[in-house]
Amino acid sequence: MTGDVLFVIGSVRPVRVGDQLGAEIIRLFTEAGDTQIDVVDLRELALPLLDEPKMPALGEYQHDHTKRWSARVEQAAGVVILTPEYNWGYPSSVKNAVDYLYKEWKNKPALLISYGGGGGKRSYEQLHQVLGRVGMTLAETRVNIALRDEYGDDDRLRDPAAIIDRESDVLLKAWQELQGLIADSDD
Repeated sequence: MTGDVLFVIGSVRPVRVGDQLGAEIIRLFTEAGDTQIDVVDLRELALPLLDEPKMPALGEYQHDHTKRWSARVEQAAGVVILTPEYNWGYPSSVKNAVDYLYKEWKNKPALLISYGGGGGKRSYEQLHQVLGRVGMTLAETRVNIALRDEYGDDDRLRDPAAIIDRESDVLLKAWQELQGLIADSDD
């Protein structure tokens, strides 16, 4: 499996922090090696609620947006999913993006990163189960980024770089694990 690592930003809210965290995580990962990262912001991808007439397991996609999403995931060597925790769960935008496809996820190396007041631990657990069900090969290192007093008056993060620097050890450990899973899938 050759290709870039697909980095999925899961939050689609008008005011959000996933894009800020994502930019800093990508900076960290890029500095750690020469892997190319293809960023998919689900807000920009703008998939409608699952509208394919046939179940994704058949792979008989009718809509161009699904075919484009399928190709992007299929070509990726691995996937990083950055998800917030909303009301003890992960957002519907992430579930929708996962549910659009099936075979494209099978044996795909993946790293899951959650964030929220308690680190997004509940959303992590729920999404971890779903990603396992669709057959992804998940990194074992848990990355749960706790956000507490980091918000400014505009509800954005005051210093996302400091947050990611604080979490850099676990992020880099997980990133190296993902790289190992990708290398193993190439064998």
